[in-house]
Amino acid sequence: MGKADRNRRQNAREKIAAQQAAAKRAERRRRVLLAGGSVAVVLALVVVFIVVKTLQKPASAGPVGSATTAAAVAKDVATVPATTLDKVGKGTTYSGAIQTIRTSSTPLTQGGKPQIVYVGAEYCPYCAAERWALVTALSRFGTFSGLGLIHSAGSPEVYPNTPTLTFYKSAYTSKYVGFQTTEAQTVTHAALEKLTALDNQVMAKYDVPPYVPTSQDDGSFPFVDFGNKYVIDGASYNPSVLAGQSWAQVAAALQDPSSPIAKSADGAANLITAAICKITNNKPATACTATVQGLEGQL
Repeated sequence: MGKADRNRRQNAREKIAAQQAAAKRAERRRRVLLAGGSVAVVLALVVVFIVVKTLQKPASAGPVGSATTAAAVAKDVATVPATTLDKVGKGTTYSGAIQTIRTSSTPLTQGGKPQIVYVGAEYCPYCAAERWALVTALSRFGTFSGLGLIHSAGSPEVYPNTPTLTFYKSAYTSKYVGFQTTEAQTVTHAALEKLTALDNQVMAKYDVPPYVPTSQDDGSFPFVDFGNKYVIDGASYNPSVLAGQSWAQVAAALQDPSSPIAKSADGAANLITAAICKITNNKPATACTATVQGLEGQL
């Protein structure tokens, strides 16, 4: 193993370890709060929770933004100019955000095209961050429809209420790649979409060590497999950069290469674009710019 490989894996371990540690701190805070409350308060909260859940419709955990707002935001995210993306380059993304699959593997295809598989959950703040980059990148190769707007889970979860899009009930068409998505759970952690046989197959191979630090991190969200050639396990940048922003504000910030959001999400989009260009033999040329091809050498 070369020095670059060791550094990449170390960076990946540090990134996921930081994410896991933050989540564990949030869980400890939640337990302390629950333990410190009186029995009456706890019972009252349980009653309220049951009443709310009873009144909710099954679809209530889905998109919360209006269709008009969602369409406007999706359009802005899908049309970030190539000149803006080129100015950002790698931006402030984590080192080793996208890992190369180095074991022997059969190329993953669908209908003769490279297949990309995404598995995440609506409550997950790391998925929330990654979706912005995925939509921007994949829109350079095809077209989304039906994207909704949601927030990740609220406090005391880590990075609460992160604004994002959801792939639930969306569609994607492209003549270059296939894109399969699964949003496993809602914002409230209820079951939403069942993992497919393909999800389970690729996660069993590439959402485990050495792609995650330890076996305790198996099944990390978000997970993205690019044709069995490259993989994302966890967010490519810190979700905190999106804190307190509306969907429209995030979409607008993506257009400004000097904004912290663009440096994070556009940078991640460029790395994702580079991975896709590698599996499409640099097609189309409009997506696989000189800047992107320069990033390909870093994967």
